[in-house]
Amino acid sequence: KIEGNESQIVTINLEPGQVLRAESGAMMYMTQGVEMNTTTGGGMSDGFKRMMTGQNFFISDYTYTGEPGTAGTVALGTDFPSKILRLDLEDYGGKVVCQKGALLCASHTVDIEMEFTKSFSGGFFGGEGFVLQALTGDGEVFLKAGGTLIRRDLDEGEELRISSGCLVGFSQGVNYDVQMVKGFKNVFAGGEGLFMTTLTGPGVVWLQGQPPQRMGRE
Repeated sequence: KIEGNESQIVTINLEPGQVLRAESGAMMYMTQGVEMNTTTGGGMSDGFKRMMTGQNFFISDYTYTGEPGTAGTVALGTDFPSKILRLDLEDYGGKVVCQKGALLCASHTVDIEMEFTKSFSGGFFGGEGFVLQALTGDGEVFLKAGGTLIRRDLDEGEELRISSGCLVGFSQGVNYDVQMVKGFKNVFAGGEGLFMTTLTGPGVVWLQGQPPQRMGRE
């Protein structure tokens, strides 16, 4: 259950033997019978891979060990005032690509992979870096977004140009690229910089109104 308005938290009920995998340091509370196990999630290479995608080196698994017919609860918060987005990967072909560090928690059946931008300019100027975060597998994921959360459904060939850093994630089929802003005055007085991110459909795009890096600058 997602609770709150401008700064949200998520509470998740676990059945006996069910495992929740969450970003280390995100836990607010857990009820009796829930056990936490913090590991690298499979080895040193998996820890470093998560660091490349903006997550922590360590990850925490929460398992409920209570009796059948009962449930345990884990509550998680975010590291900046956030909206929380709940997605079922099965609804998006088993894969969603996100900005670095967007993942809050997920089912243990979800894998975090590195998704590389297709061009040097995309990684260097796009505001998201060379490595994006690909969430694959089956199960639910919870993503964090700063400010207002917006969903846009793009048709085949439809383009959406966004300010750097405003991306939360996109579904399979969406092409990610970076293009130069046209016009001298737009570049130097528009406040968006020299490059903008271009997303081309078909697929779903999620955007955030107040990226954490913008909050940090202000």
